[in-house]
Amino acid sequence: MNNYFFFNVPAVECGQNSERANGNGSLMRIHPAVLYLANKDMSIEEKMEIVHTMSALTHAHDRSKVGCGIYAFILWELLKNPTMYAFKDGLAQAQAFYKDNPELAHYNRLFEETFATTPRDEIKSGGYIVDTLEVAVWCILTTDSYKDAVLKAVNLGEDTDTVAAVAGGLAGALYGYEAIPQEWKDVLIQLDYIESLCEGL
Repeated sequence: MNNYFFFNVPAVECGQNSERANGNGSLMRIHPAVLYLANKDMSIEEKMEIVHTMSALTHAHDRSKVGCGIYAFILWELLKNPTMYAFKDGLAQAQAFYKDNPELAHYNRLFEETFATTPRDEIKSGGYIVDTLEVAVWCILTTDSYKDAVLKAVNLGEDTDTVAAVAGGLAGALYGYEAIPQEWKDVLIQLDYIESLCEGL
């Protein structure tokens, strides 16, 4: 009976929505959806509804949805204007969009003018979505190449794979595919297949 019930729950209702269920899993996998939506002829409200739904597959709390939304705004700006200025513009758009959402307050540090100067010992690299988004942005703002940004994320320790994936997604939009070290690409299994999937997307 329990198995029958489980398999008849809509996918968008499967994500946990308690305050303690704000891990970084949905942020880690939101990048392809945001890329897909980048050039769609849709209103920003329609796009964000999809971003929030994608988060809710595993992380349905509003804090996780807002984190994925902030990431989306930054990435969309980077795709239009691959410079450091895109971070400020993307964050401003996110702040305006979520101005009435109380969960935005948990991300306040990202919107501070001095965020990039935050000391290393005040940066947390764990599995909490707020920490992951902060550290990903911080790693890019405090470096000047794809390689250095991703290595910095990895070398912070703790939840290194997820943090580096989130930082790498933003760094890729900023610096481009060619900026990824060739030696990193050379050790990927089925690189041609991965590239074909990306081209298809």
